[in-house]
Amino acid sequence: MDRSQRLGTEKIKPLLWSLSLPAMIGMLSVTIYNVADTIFIGHAVGTLGIAAISVSLPLMMSITTFGQAIGLGGASVISRALGAGNKAKAQLTLHSLLTIIISINFILITLAYLKAGFFLKLFGANDEILPYAVQYVRWSLPGSFFLNILFVSVHQIRAEGNARFPMFSQILGGVLNIIFDPIFIFGLGWGLMGAALASSISQFVGFCLAMWYFTKNPKSVLKLNIRKLWALPDKAITLEVLAIGASSFGRQIAGSIMSIVLNNALLRYGGAASIAAFGIINRITMFMFMPLFGLNQGFMPIAGFNYGAKKILRVLRGMKIAIIWSTSFCIATLILFFVFANSIVSVFTTDKELIAMATKSLRIFILAFPVVGFQIVGSGLFQALGKAKASMFLALARQVLFLIPFVLIFPKFWGENGIWFSFPISDFLAASVTFLMVVNLVKKLKKEDKENRRLNLEKAKTKPKFNLQDETVL
Repeated sequence: MDRSQRLGTEKIKPLLWSLSLPAMIGMLSVTIYNVADTIFIGHAVGTLGIAAISVSLPLMMSITTFGQAIGLGGASVISRALGAGNKAKAQLTLHSLLTIIISINFILITLAYLKAGFFLKLFGANDEILPYAVQYVRWSLPGSFFLNILFVSVHQIRAEGNARFPMFSQILGGVLNIIFDPIFIFGLGWGLMGAALASSISQFVGFCLAMWYFTKNPKSVLKLNIRKLWALPDKAITLEVLAIGASSFGRQIAGSIMSIVLNNALLRYGGAASIAAFGIINRITMFMFMPLFGLNQGFMPIAGFNYGAKKILRVLRGMKIAIIWSTSFCIATLILFFVFANSIVSVFTTDKELIAMATKSLRIFILAFPVVGFQIVGSGLFQALGKAKASMFLALARQVLFLIPFVLIFPKFWGENGIWFSFPISDFLAASVTFLMVVNLVKKLKKEDKENRRLNLEKAKTKPKFNLQDETVL
């Protein structure tokens, strides 16, 4: 029995834990080295360095969102294919995914390098911040090429039921980045360039490990043939992957558009210091969000595989446990970060004015965090089951329906505070919409399970019974 079959047989709680914990650890390690970049730059370059990273982040996210979207879309296809016993489709999907992302990489990274200044101005960089941001982006782009392929790869590794290997690759990348950061930034005096170069090297190492897994690891269910990457991707699979991954893509692009609106609003109402404050908040909240994304990445292969295998009750059981765990984590994390906000912010900078601004803003930012876990798991359920349209809607709801309009409107009445209060209000409304859609989906799944059981019962009744005395021995 291959590794993927455990998704349909093991008890849900230990299975979800075994898949989620490595994903959480892996994603936290990525968070740590991103935060390390910001801390080192904050002390080496100052407020303008942090602001440069903040305005650069949406551009880099716009590039890597393709890897995340294609990776998640492919994982949904592969997990359901393996659940249905269609290994050939799963294998073909892997090659199609990698061919697509390599092609996209060349286009995006070339465009970003040549037009870095234009995009960064669009994302809120003024003349003071721009030189720092351009330097950081251009040295980060080589790493983004390998990071996109790594994102696609680790999602497929999790889809076949292996969560430990992605964790190992992410931890190794994080450790290398933390080692290289002080050497490049302080030892060699390379500043922002050094931080970007440290990340790029770490991402290349992660890419090499992923390629080894699919080509040399005998335990891998999926196998990569390098020569097949030159072939055109399968049309039907490509369309299915893009349809499912569109929700993740939409969420990230909406996030980038939101960043344009947000950075420009912060620049207008608070200046470069406000953008730097958001950069610090963004890094801090990564510690809050990444465990939730890790839990969701552990849940989605379980949901997809069992839905493909028509084990609906296991899907619902997994969803229930994931929601309870995520909500409990959110409540505990809110209390911790609210109480210790000042101390946490102080790690990033010694600027007292910036510390006070970021502390106050952080406490407002996270007010609705207890409902975020449900929102993430609910959206992940639709994506895992291949419900592309619903998943897309939920992905866009928070940013497009609520956050962007609120960021544009609220500051006109309440100034900079209006920007920060836009986040918890948007989170609450998005979670409410998710709740209504999940309740409706659960009703449909229970009805589908009832119909499956009826059909299985009818098949059992009509199955011919053989009498050994009537059999002919050949």
